[in-house]
Amino acid sequence: MAKDPTDYSTVDFIAPALHVTCGQVLMDRQRHIAIVAKKGRSCAHLVRVTSGALRMTRHSAKEIVEEWSEADYPFDRALAKLLELGRQHGITDAARVALERLSRSGREPTQHRLFG
Repeated sequence: MAKDPTDYSTVDFIAPALHVTCGQVLMDRQRHIAIVAKKGRSCAHLVRVTSGALRMTRHSAKEIVEEWSEADYPFDRALAKLLELGRQHGITDAARVALERLSRSGREPTQHRLFG
């Protein structure tokens, strides 16, 4: 059973596992989308809008489980939207390279369950 994201009264003793793949579309509580650009064993890098520009940010498995959820948002649409936001508001080189790499792959990633 997945942890209720609004339950702050319990303490988790087992570190959350990182169940995301490169290219997976995620959404935060404010309904902002992000795409997983890189995945390591204990962290993932997300391309998302932060401080008014598109940037790549690093998140631990715990942060992803607590702050992000699976988005019911098509990969192609999310990628196009983030690229458009980057053109309008600015984009860092790392975020641009990551999105171009995902765009070149030309296929939607297998979506994994965050709490699976």
